[in-house]
Amino acid sequence: TLPKFGKVKMIYHRPIPEGFKIKTATITRKADGYYVTLSIQDNTVPDVIPVDSVKNPIGIDMGLKSFLIKSDGSEVPIPQYYRKAQKRLKKRQKAVSRSKKGSNNRQKAVTRLGKAHKKVADTRKDFHFKTAKELLDNHDLVAHEKLNIKGLAKTRLAKSILDAGWGQFLSILSVKAENAGLVTKAVNPRNTSQNCSNCGKKVAKKLQDRIHSCPHCGFTVDRDVNAAINVLNLAVGHPASSKAYRATEAIAGVGKKPTLNL
Repeated sequence: TLPKFGKVKMIYHRPIPEGFKIKTATITRKADGYYVTLSIQDNTVPDVIPVDSVKNPIGIDMGLKSFLIKSDGSEVPIPQYYRKAQKRLKKRQKAVSRSKKGSNNRQKAVTRLGKAHKKVADTRKDFHFKTAKELLDNHDLVAHEKLNIKGLAKTRLAKSILDAGWGQFLSILSVKAENAGLVTKAVNPRNTSQNCSNCGKKVAKKLQDRIHSCPHCGFTVDRDVNAAINVLNLAVGHPASSKAYRATEAIAGVGKKPTLNL
């Protein structure tokens, strides 16, 4: 039931999870129709695990060559949904430009363009949900860099960064972790790519240098894996030279009742 409209029929995209309470409903018009976005709050959030009880933490480094690289050396390939759809989107955009303003053909062309963009966005979001689930199914703490997405989106890599959707993914990861009583932690990204994750010494690298080879301790590994290990080290609060993943640092901001947009 909506104010001024009364009862409105709708098709559920997915059922409201048990234990959640609807907080707000937002009606949005998109290319292929009207959508209602429900903001729901989980009143049955499990207690967040104490950090000193963490059993299987993982650090991740967000990238453009791979979507993310894990501290265990594995990676998730980057799908590049927007770039793969560029040819089709360009064709749809040309159809809009060539049509007469105010005509039915133009309106149809605009609708087709909007649907094409929405398909890219929906596919990307589905990938983000599945990737977050895979991480949280296997790890009780996920550490990542605290990225300035808006700042990065102003660089020459803007199109690739926006296509990857780092901000949306990290938001989904955080909410899903809280719902499951698990932990995510954002750490300062300063020098995570430069410092050796084995001995802690700084090893200067240019962007094109893809291998970390420490002249101080001899540790050699992929540059992004080294960064992911540093991220994990910072998150669990132990020095780089420590081999034991001891979780000793309290996590701020946990225990809140999270909300999730469906």
